[in-house]
Amino acid sequence: MALKDWKRHPGGGLAVNPIVGYETAAMTDGMAGMLRIEFALDPTMRNSEAVQLVATAKQLEDLILVLRDLADNLAVNVASDKPAGRLS
Repeated sequence: MALKDWKRHPGGGLAVNPIVGYETAAMTDGMAGMLRIEFALDPTMRNSEAVQLVATAKQLEDLILVLRDLADNLAVNVASDKPAGRLS
């Protein structure tokens, strides 16, 4: 999905929320995994909400690879002391 398709604030900036927690668990049948991501709703980070997702092992593996790529790119930007830009 291109960044132009992401949810935005009325002013045009990207609508993003900081992650404040996460948990994982396996479904009772062992055929899928659950992921709960908690995120702040305001800058004070006192109010939060969560989304609870279910995914197959393949979806989780794909997500892990994408997140690893993102983390590696961010680490390179931090190490070179340059601002992070668009990564994909």
